[in-house]
Amino acid sequence: MRLVEGSIAVKAVIDSKYRTVKKIYINKDKKGSDVAFILRQAQKKRIEVEKVNKEKIEELAQGKTHGGIVAKVSERKTQSIVSLLKKDKPFLVLLEGIEDSYNLGYIFRTLYAFGCDGIILKERYIDYDDSTIIKSSAGASELLPIVYSNDLAGTIEILKNNKIVIVSAYRGKDPINLYDYDFSDKGLLICIGGPLRGLSAVVLDNSDNFIYIPYDNDFKNALNAASATSVIASEIYRQNRKKQLPQTILCGE
Repeated sequence: MRLVEGSIAVKAVIDSKYRTVKKIYINKDKKGSDVAFILRQAQKKRIEVEKVNKEKIEELAQGKTHGGIVAKVSERKTQSIVSLLKKDKPFLVLLEGIEDSYNLGYIFRTLYAFGCDGIILKERYIDYDDSTIIKSSAGASELLPIVYSNDLAGTIEILKNNKIVIVSAYRGKDPINLYDYDFSDKGLLICIGGPLRGLSAVVLDNSDNFIYIPYDNDFKNALNAASATSVIASEIYRQNRKKQLPQTILCGE
């Protein structure tokens, strides 16, 4: 059983396909549109709601940003690697070594915004703060399919057998400039590592291509994972969007 706090997190888990909301607690003195929305949705989905005093909320909550609303929820259901292959040419992302719940949430938010179809994480060895992830992702973490893998080599092999191209953000193996790489019209697994450990040897050894983000200044330090994800995901979106737009034919051509 998990506890999530705050209106953003509670609204997200109510709509999530991957959790069951057991019970919602709301400060009886709290009013407003968020409370009204949560009450309506809870009634539709037959979720128990209890209005309690401020002291009860403080007793239940683990942080100070609950805003008078907390919910008890089930553990998040994870997905299988096969479930990520339902789309013909999916945009998938493998994340390694990202240990901060806020950063993970920011990354989920970015990836969902730019059309990512699923996330692969190394088998859960960190006890992430679900409530923090949900809030920092603005609820996107509850909408993205997530696969935990304890065999990254095997997982990558399955993807390769399904015509997914493995592309790692890594400067050490003759990488291609991000803006020169053609991401369009192919199934992709983009691999992004965290600040301390980066990508593991098993991921790098099984990658098809490597990319890097060019900097305008002589900057020796790489962008952090959240920033790098934003740059890469937006370029993938731009290229695919460009291919989808009708080409303008100029008069006289």
